[in-house]
Amino acid sequence: MRVFLKKLHKWLSIPAGIIITIVCLTGAILVFQDEILELSNPSRYFARDVKDTPIPLAELIPMVNAQLDGNSVASVQISHDPGRTYTMALKEGFRISAFVNQYTGKITGMYKFRESPFFTIMSLHRWLLDGSRTWGKYTVGISTLIFVFILVSGFIVWTPRRMNKSRFKIQLRKGRKRLFHDLHNVLGIYACLALLVCALTGMMWTFEWYRNGVFKLFGAEVPQEQGHGGDNRGGQGKEEKKEEPNIANWEKVLNTLRSANPDYEYVRLQDGSAAVHLKSSMASRATDKYDFDKNTGEITGTKLFKDQEKAAKIRAWVYTLHVGNYWNILSKIFTCFFSLAGASLPVTGYCIFFVKRRGKAKARARKETHKG
Repeated sequence: MRVFLKKLHKWLSIPAGIIITIVCLTGAILVFQDEILELSNPSRYFARDVKDTPIPLAELIPMVNAQLDGNSVASVQISHDPGRTYTMALKEGFRISAFVNQYTGKITGMYKFRESPFFTIMSLHRWLLDGSRTWGKYTVGISTLIFVFILVSGFIVWTPRRMNKSRFKIQLRKGRKRLFHDLHNVLGIYACLALLVCALTGMMWTFEWYRNGVFKLFGAEVPQEQGHGGDNRGGQGKEEKKEEPNIANWEKVLNTLRSANPDYEYVRLQDGSAAVHLKSSMASRATDKYDFDKNTGEITGTKLFKDQEKAAKIRAWVYTLHVGNYWNILSKIFTCFFSLAGASLPVTGYCIFFVKRRGKAKARARKETHKG
């Protein structure tokens, strides 16, 4: 059985290895997308002078709309941190956001996802830069499925009959061949579980049969497809033109939700509805949803995350596990490190393969020389 699995591991890895390296490397970068953006442009995300009271939303949003050229605010996200600027998603365009200093009313920066380097990295990660999202999407998906078999077979082949501490250490002074071997095996064992989680969750974005199977496995109704490109937060692509939001009572709703949820991470408001993400929530996209009367600002409906449909909870947890955002920065560091380790595994595997082939070729040449 081990001999068969060893051969399966090798011959699956050779064609899929390059794709696996690309996907793992880009995934490692995407884990820290938000942090990289904030470090590269802090004035966009943080207000310089924090005052006691921000400008009320009913006054602030018209001030922002006046600075926008042919666009307007569709939703606003307010952080618990008074030093963070407000994030306002715009009606027109795909994932276009304006960052606004809530104390001055000035736009501190714009973010257009399609024009960001991270869109290119994400496109490489998910579709190999295939604009049609067909062959590239399925090449990544099939390679990810193969990666699952590679990880499982590799773990079984590695598992010793007796545990030895040396199997968990990388030997640096025993030659190049041993170094490649240890880098491949030891890093593979440490990263195996995290990479399996990333691979199994990642296939949710590729295969409909797999996605539907996961929903059914957890007893959830199969939801209708939402297309490509991420979550719906206002300003998503070309849609039918909507009425301007009634912002007169947004401030009232915001204050109500803040009082009801003192441990909120952020509150997101749009026309007639709101979402609250709590600091205590492990799932990064787990939000409690509220409906409110546009004319009075009274809350008319509440749907806590724990009471939402199973499909919504599965989607939130799949995304959270995939990007490693369940223990904040600590889990992100782990996920990034293990993704980099995953990117290295095909490289060290190819090195082991070619070193062995070269060694066998030299051995054959010596035999032929002796025979001659």
